[in-house]
Amino acid sequence: MPFEEPEEAGSYEADYDEEERYKYTPAASTVAYGAASTTSSPARQSSVAPVKEPEHDAGYRPKPLPHPAYEQVQAQIQELIQPWRPENPQGDHWPPYDGYTHSDYNPNRWEGFDFDNDFYVQNGIDRLKEEKGVELEPYLPYPDYTSLEYKRGWVGDHVSCMGPRGKRLNESAEDIVKAFSALPHGFPAVAIGDADVTGVDISKCFDRYHRYGPYGLGQDEKTEVKDWQKPFSNPDWSTVGWGKLQDECVLDNKDRWAPKARIAVDTAPVKEMPKKFVEAVPEGSKPQHHHRTALLIRTWEGYTYTDNDLQSIRALITELSLLSGGEYQVFLFVNIKDNHANLFDEKIRKDLLQQTVPEELQDISILWNEGIMESWYPEVTDWQVYWHQFMPLQWFMETHPEFDYVWNWETDARFTGNHYQFLEALAKFSRDAPRKYLWERNQRFYFPDAHGNYSQWLEDTDWAIEKAMEEDGLQTVWGPEPYNTTLQTPIGPEPPRRVNEDNFGWGVGEEADLITLQPIWDPTETEWSYRSKIWNFIPGMHPVFNGDADPGYDEAHHKDFKHIKRRTYINTLSRFSRRQLHAMHLENLVGRAMQAEMWPATVALHHGLKAVYAPHPIWTDRQWPGWYMDAIFNADGNETAQWGERLDSVYNHDREYNFYGWSWYYASKFPKTLYRRWLGWSDKDDVGPLHAVTGKQLEETGGEFSLDGLPESVGGKGRMCLPAMLLHPVKKVVENE
Repeated sequence: MPFEEPEEAGSYEADYDEEERYKYTPAASTVAYGAASTTSSPARQSSVAPVKEPEHDAGYRPKPLPHPAYEQVQAQIQELIQPWRPENPQGDHWPPYDGYTHSDYNPNRWEGFDFDNDFYVQNGIDRLKEEKGVELEPYLPYPDYTSLEYKRGWVGDHVSCMGPRGKRLNESAEDIVKAFSALPHGFPAVAIGDADVTGVDISKCFDRYHRYGPYGLGQDEKTEVKDWQKPFSNPDWSTVGWGKLQDECVLDNKDRWAPKARIAVDTAPVKEMPKKFVEAVPEGSKPQHHHRTALLIRTWEGYTYTDNDLQSIRALITELSLLSGGEYQVFLFVNIKDNHANLFDEKIRKDLLQQTVPEELQDISILWNEGIMESWYPEVTDWQVYWHQFMPLQWFMETHPEFDYVWNWETDARFTGNHYQFLEALAKFSRDAPRKYLWERNQRFYFPDAHGNYSQWLEDTDWAIEKAMEEDGLQTVWGPEPYNTTLQTPIGPEPPRRVNEDNFGWGVGEEADLITLQPIWDPTETEWSYRSKIWNFIPGMHPVFNGDADPGYDEAHHKDFKHIKRRTYINTLSRFSRRQLHAMHLENLVGRAMQAEMWPATVALHHGLKAVYAPHPIWTDRQWPGWYMDAIFNADGNETAQWGERLDSVYNHDREYNFYGWSWYYASKFPKTLYRRWLGWSDKDDVGPLHAVTGKQLEETGGEFSLDGLPESVGGKGRMCLPAMLLHPVKKVVENE
């Protein structure tokens, strides 16, 4: 059946420091947000339960959204970019302002969009408190562990664990975060992804003291803090044994775990590779033993821990591990830069711990170095963490069978809400995702302003996939896709039926092997800088970083690289199953590897594992036209269902600059500015119209400022209040930069 077209719409250089993943060297429409809300109620109410994918009957035929012709969109882009000139074109700017005068694209154009000042204009808890029905309440988004429904699903009784103040957490209100039951006036809508879809709760907001007060913020304040009660019991944090607290919590709840998980974790590094891999075997009937998840905070020797770092880590431990009764366990995963240091010697290990890690975190710290990776994976020929960030995660999972999943977490990530609610929501969204069209859906961003509701986006995406299958010969991913059936033995499952016989049923209820926070896409036909950083898929062919050119390695044009199927996603904060990391381990054992962001998703593709991009809520600092956002970030080179995978890919070296105003992207400036404002500070890198406003002025006095050319009253409404936002990067968080 031929497709019915939709009706037309209207008009590098490696810099080793894990805190910098890349070092750059220069080698007429509706705006994205609607009218500001006039009440304090959130624009989108969210609950823990995500919006489920609609059930499809056997005759499901997806319907497209109205799409203007490609040529029309390109003409609109020209109308938008050609008249624009930066206000201050001087200085060293990347991408260069003068580099796109006669180009058909301009990655700097978004800088000219109006700032979304509604993050700040009406924000403040003094204003919130005046609103009828707004309450400040303890925030505990955890299951009802005593309910019949919960007990039908899970073995054992939940036991409340001891907190850092020496009390069980169900008896210690001072250890519990509080939230306001609404959002500030006119707070901006989500621009990318959706809270309802993923189940992330953004219906409440948090000010800094009620968010971090239980974890030490304000403990040393000499004067009374308005609208906040300082805890009467303030621990000597340096003496809190977070490892001991977490281990005791696990053992108190031991009946909830499988036998292999009922242990206190040994943080000493393991030298020998286990002879047998311990698989995570799903239990068939309910109630089941609850799975356990490790969260590894990636840090390194020489890292300076700020007070805010410590408060954030305490929040992670309390909210993920202690309040859940041990479902998670948090570790500091410390890279020792001396690759010859004998970390298996107990004295050397303890000396390094004392030299590199704050006292309160030493008993949750696992030390590793690249020398261990070389001993485990000699065939790869390179073990630099910059290129192979997940080798140590593989090593961790192989030697810690007590865990079923691992989150790779970064020190410069901040979450203003409850970590447990966020991670559990993403896990459920990913568990509910069907495998049919999953890899293709993973490529595409969801923009509410451009796509309508999520169901409309799904249908439009599925329509494009099926159109490309029928007209262009697209082969949808359905089961393992090994690059070489002789050399690779996939460990993932085979499909239970042919794809055209599946009614979006296979994979529903299956835990994801890989959860990412950005789309998963094929870099082969793009100009993404690292698409050809490939080790030994062609035997003996690999990058060499010793300063000498490898005469056999032409990374840009090697004729056989095009036959190696690849997938990548940007940013390494992601969740891995035991099976996912074991597949990566098996590949490294025989020498195969790829650049860090390309490695996990590629292995999942080859081995037939379930990889899911979870479209969590992301905001932007400027008001993008919705159609332009879709055209730039979902660019497809005028090839159906090839979002982000052609020469106009937004992941190309200069086009990537479009991300730099997002609340979640590794090189964005906005997260730091917003977070510092929330902490009551100014930001020297703030380029918005409020850049000259001090933190105290914004909170206490306010004033008249020129916003979009008009005077407007800003601030003076108390401390900022933010919904649950994942912000990255937020580096070196100290008041005086």
